[in-house]
Amino acid sequence: MKLLRSWPRSIPEGRSYVVDDIERLVINHHDYALLRDVDDDVLLLEWDIAVGQEDLLRFVERAQSAPGRVLVAPYRIYADVYGLPADVWAHRTWNGDGAGTVIPTGAKPVETGAPTCNLFGLGLVYLPRDLVRRFLPGHPPGHFGDTEFSMWHYQHAEKDVPIAWDVRPVHLNYLTPKIS
Repeated sequence: MKLLRSWPRSIPEGRSYVVDDIERLVINHHDYALLRDVDDDVLLLEWDIAVGQEDLLRFVERAQSAPGRVLVAPYRIYADVYGLPADVWAHRTWNGDGAGTVIPTGAKPVETGAPTCNLFGLGLVYLPRDLVRRFLPGHPPGHFGDTEFSMWHYQHAEKDVPIAWDVRPVHLNYLTPKIS
């Protein structure tokens, strides 16, 4: 298993990010196709996801217990950044409708504690090498993002992906609160 942190070729202005010694996978426009060159299963952290050592080790242990399955950890999408009515978890339930669209029809944020999701973000995810390699040949360059991969996974690999609720990474994409 290889630990990688995705890293944008250009960091958006005003965004918080993590600086650590995890090897970087430098990507362009949210395209993770460079994973084709990794000859191992991947534990992927996005550039703006923080995780404590104990949570990272717990996630590795969970991934190693089912090495052929994708595994995700929950992280919040903060309402203030996207104009949502409330914070939501990044992962979604989905009934398969609207495949091929940016926001698939019928996709809804998972509820806290849901054991699985159908669509998932790549914030903290375990990706088995064999699944990545099965996905890549059918997808043109520039089309390996979380939506594309998780929809493909739902349709061609497994509908349900386990969520490791005992691991709590933090998505640093939020507006800093005004404190007085």
